[in-house]
This record gives sequence, structure tokens and C-alpha cells, in this order.
Amino acid sequence: MTERACKTLMNLLKGNIGPGILALPIAFKYAGLWAGAVGLFLLGYISLHCQHMLMTCSDILKERPISMGQRVGYAGVVENCLATGPICLRKFQRVGRFVINVFLIVTQLGFCCVYIVFVAQNFRQVILSSNEANPHLDLLIMGIELIVVVIYCTTIQSLHGLSYFSLIANFLNFAGLIFVLFYVVQDSPPQSERPAFVGWFDLPMYFGTAVYAFEGIGLVMPLKNKAADEWDFSRRCGLLSLGMTIVIALYIAIGFLGFLKYGDHVLGSITLNLPPVDMLSRLTKVAFVVSVFVTYGLQFYVPVNILWPKIEHRLSTAKAKAVGNVVFRIGLILLTGAIAMVIPHLDLLIALIGALASSSLALIFPPIIELLTLSADDQRPSIVIILKDLAIMLLGLLGCITGTYAAIQGIINVSKSVT
Repeated sequence: MTERACKTLMNLLKGNIGPGILALPIAFKYAGLWAGAVGLFLLGYISLHCQHMLMTCSDILKERPISMGQRVGYAGVVENCLATGPICLRKFQRVGRFVINVFLIVTQLGFCCVYIVFVAQNFRQVILSSNEANPHLDLLIMGIELIVVVIYCTTIQSLHGLSYFSLIANFLNFAGLIFVLFYVVQDSPPQSERPAFVGWFDLPMYFGTAVYAFEGIGLVMPLKNKAADEWDFSRRCGLLSLGMTIVIALYIAIGFLGFLKYGDHVLGSITLNLPPVDMLSRLTKVAFVVSVFVTYGLQFYVPVNILWPKIEHRLSTAKAKAVGNVVFRIGLILLTGAIAMVIPHLDLLIALIGALASSSLALIFPPIIELLTLSADDQRPSIVIILKDLAIMLLGLLGCITGTYAAIQGIINVSKSVT
């Protein structure tokens, strides 16, 4: 594997291994031990299939005259498939691009909000050596954190530069996951003490948390376009499939073993369940805090890459563009900080972002893109493809609607209990 391929794989792994994987034990709490494992396996490979659909459609559209062989992102794929799809939908090509960009921005900035809450809550435990909540200290940590994030995200502005930090973050992540596994496999109760299936009522919260964990959907097209060998990245047994197989295996292991260990007492991040005074536990939290903090820049890259060009062309001088870029980045960072302070509940914030935005990008839009791409003037999708895509869309829509409602209801209930 070449150095460039290794960097691409590192960015892919880092984009998918974050706070989401540490929240999976609480997802299993909503579904049950075995229902959670089976559901996560199915969601993982459906998500991977949708990512392959997106890349295949991108390659098909690239050969059409409207694309002129250009490499495009997620929104560009949607715009091109509408422009060359059914005649009645061609006038909506710019609307399609706008909608995808909105969901990408909401998803990636949502991830950044979760990162801020995650860092604050875990760092607070490291400082206090206690599992007790302390909202005032959390807010203070968030404030200091935002200052450092501003410096970090305004200094490093390219994927190439971020790849070196991804390498560091991946090392810390895997070290942290090994430490977490060390804790959860010790003195775990027998599987019979945990329900195999909890019931249908809490499945929407499971769906939102599980889909959130697949954080890298917005990075698939940028990584494909920047890969040294696009075919090696997107083929069925290529870098994407290798990376996602590793991710899915880790997801199931952490979710299953974490819920088996802590049961109904599991918290929004399994790191918060680790012994607060144990030195190894504190080192584990520090490793994840640094890793997640570094990854903020990788997730932040996507919304900046979408929004900044629309502002940049309005500025005339190089100095104005340089100053404007810094001010713009600071504004977005402060926005994520404000949202994190308003909703400082890690499990509910993860479920909301996952159900509302991640499910749309990962499960709803890719089947629509495939159907439109294969519905050009001289083409029609087969009945098998139509039924398959409709089934995936229905799953995504059902999870999106019910999961968003359940998460919002949970946030409202928590807010009422606080006041």
C-alpha cells in the first residue's frame, strides 16, 4: 500500500471512529444485546452499499457531457443526476445541490457540536476524578476549548495537512479502544443477564445513535477525489470496503461488550463509565479527548469547503479574502460552541444529529441518486434495483422521522426536568 493510500485510509478511519463508536453501548441499551449487534451489522453494510452507489453514480455521470469528466462532491453528483435524469426533474438540479449542501453542513457541524460536548465531559472527569455532573465546569472547559479550536482550525486548512493529525488521532483512538476493551471484558456478567431484544419503543433512539456512528459519509467523495487511485479506493474490495469492514467490526465489539458490561447504567459515552480515579482510565479519556479534538478539523473541513467559496468571490482583494476566511471560520466555530452549550446532553445530541441528518445522507439520498442516474433518456433501472432502493429509502425515512421525534422529545423532557 502506497503512502498516499495509507493517508487516505487513515482519514477514512478517523472520519468514522469518533464519539459515535463510544456511544454505541447506549444504542444497544435501546435495542438489546443481540438485536443491537445484528442491527448494527445490517446498517453498516447498507451504509457501505450506499457509499458504493454514490461513487458508482459519480463515475457514470462523469462520462456524460454535462460533467465534462470533472470530479465532483456529493452535491455535484446530485446536481448532475438531476440534470441528466428525467426531463420533468431537470429544472430542479440547483435545488438538489442546495438541499444536499444543507444536509452536509448540518451533519458535519452537528458532529463538531458533539465533539465539543464530548471533550468537555470527559476532560471534566479527568480533572475532578469523579463521575458527578458539573455543568458550570463543562461550560468553562467548552469556552477554553473553543479558543484552542479557533487557533487550530484557522492555521491548518487543507486535507493534506489534516492527514498527519489523522495519523496521530488514529493511533490515540486505537490505543483508547484497546484500553476500553480491557475494562469492558473484565468481570462482565453472563449474556443471559442482558435482554436480547428490548422492544420496539426505543428503536428510534437506537437508529439515530447507530447511524450517527457512521460519521464519514460526508468525507467519501472528497477522499475519493483526492485518492491517488480512485479505482483502488472505490472498487468492491478496495480501500473504502477495507476501512468500513474494520469500522463495522469495531462498532459491534464496543457496542456489544460495553452494554454487556454496564447494562442499563451505560452513559452517553462509555468512557464516562470507566473508573474515575484509575490512572489507566484517565489516560484513556485523555487519549480520546486529544483524538476527538484533532478530528474537529477534519469534520470542519466539509462545511467550510462548501460555504467559503460562496463568500470568497464577493471579496476583491487578497487581504480581504485572508481576513474574511479567518473571521468566517471563527464564526462557524463559535456557532458549534453555542449549540453545544444549549444541548450539553451527549446521548440526545448524537441521536438527534444521527436521525435528522446522517440518515438522510447515508440512507435516503443515495438510492434516489441511483434511480435518477439510471433514468436517463435511454435508460431505465431494473425492477430489482427499484425495489432495493425503495426498501433502503423506506428504512431511512422511517428512522429519520421516528428518531428525530424521539430525540427532540428527550431533549424537551431533560430541559423540563432541569428547570
